[in-house]
Amino acid sequence: MLSRILLALDDPALLRRLRRALVLPDVLVEVLNARSEIVAELGRHSGDLLLVSRSLLPEPAAASIQAMRSLPEVPDVVVLTRAEDAEDRARLLAAGAQSVLFAHLSPPTLREVLTAILARREQLEARGERSLGLTPRLSDFVTASPAMQSFMGLVLRVVDSDASLLILGETGVGKEHLARAIHAEGPRAGGPFVSVNCGALTETLLESELFGHEEGAFTGATRPRRGCFEMAHRGTLFLDEIAELPAHLQSKLLHVLQRREIQRLGSESKIAVDVRVCAATNRDIGEEVRARRFRNDLYYRLSVVTLAIPPLRARREDIGALAEAYVEYYRQHIRRDVRRVSPEAIEALLAYPWPGNVRELVNLVERAMLLCNGEEITLADLPEGLRTPVAGETSPIAAPGATFGLGDPSSWTREPLVEVRRRAVEAIERAYLAELLAQNRGRIGRTAAQAGIQPRSLFEKLRRYHLRKEDFRGPTEPPGPALLPRPPAAAREGDRAVTPPRPRATGSPPAALLKE
Repeated sequence: MLSRILLALDDPALLRRLRRALVLPDVLVEVLNARSEIVAELGRHSGDLLLVSRSLLPEPAAASIQAMRSLPEVPDVVVLTRAEDAEDRARLLAAGAQSVLFAHLSPPTLREVLTAILARREQLEARGERSLGLTPRLSDFVTASPAMQSFMGLVLRVVDSDASLLILGETGVGKEHLARAIHAEGPRAGGPFVSVNCGALTETLLESELFGHEEGAFTGATRPRRGCFEMAHRGTLFLDEIAELPAHLQSKLLHVLQRREIQRLGSESKIAVDVRVCAATNRDIGEEVRARRFRNDLYYRLSVVTLAIPPLRARREDIGALAEAYVEYYRQHIRRDVRRVSPEAIEALLAYPWPGNVRELVNLVERAMLLCNGEEITLADLPEGLRTPVAGETSPIAAPGATFGLGDPSSWTREPLVEVRRRAVEAIERAYLAELLAQNRGRIGRTAAQAGIQPRSLFEKLRRYHLRKEDFRGPTEPPGPALLPRPPAAAREGDRAVTPPRPRATGSPPAALLKE
């Protein structure tokens, strides 16, 4: 990350000498207005470290230090004093000051102290991420699938490079998890990993999120803010849902990738950044380029190497082992003494089409373990839609089963006719809409028109039946020459996907690691 040092000094000569001494790589220096109230002035700037003269701290000084440490971006505070006062020094340190130094120290000595504080700050932040279990490794990815083994072979060939990556795959395959693992194994492992979802924010907020802004750049910008490119300096920036990026920001992102410099909103100065960009999408990026909704030149800038993750249904060889691995993980984390999955349950898992991919499998295993009464997950512990799958069926309509989830006809008589009719209508309606979505590749307008209903009504039904348009968009083939060899025939039926991590006894749960 680019570090920012803020200077608030009462000695103009020392200020000039320090500004010359602090011309360092990856460090930006800003000077605060010494005549303004320092806490209010600091609230209008963003920084990692504040070097402030003792005379500029409003009394009581300890309360001023505490107010600074409560700001949104908590800076380390170093106080310069002209006289030795042990009690005052103790009060400032107790209030949260990082250090109290003599103002007559030479600028080179002050520079060494400040850079050491910044280095320690970066180490603490990195250690905090590792302690949360947020550092996946490529060794987590185990597979018996030929399609996945071929894919991981390509990943291993590009992990040590600094090239931009475009990661393609359906929802739930673990695109961000793969990007984090590549970062952790690559040459930038010591730097930050910053993730931003390009489809979750408005255009103005997204521009500020990516590039930062100055005070007053737009309504509500009450203080400067660093963007993701600054925070990812010397590390990796993961741009999820890149196909959702507005046209204006596509042009600006292309400029950043070409020039390696950014410009905050409301600022006239440029900041050099050193960032590896990994982008991901579950949409058909080739179709977006051909329809001129996504810039062709930006696509080629991002896709120096394209990694197309196989979906779970294209690597059924791994389903049983993955289910057992997640059982072992959750056995230690949710304190349920479940040790295995029955052969009948494994058979049902193998027959299911997995529209939600690995994320769906993770959630299903956790649910089954919570409902299981013994040491083995049985067919009865699985959702009803998985108990009677249609053999060989891979369409989303297979999930309800041969009788649309109504079970054996002999069991129908245990319920009133109105309830059986309601369940049958809902199951048929869900299957009908799923099939239409599959035929129209998730396009809401076409599906609604073909079904003879309004798009708004279709959205309501999708929410009711837990259907997602993203799960029906089909393969995402990149335009132009393919940089990834086409997977074997067994893998072509679906799109692309990552194996989940081998569960661990510590760290964040697999579901969190696969969060996109």
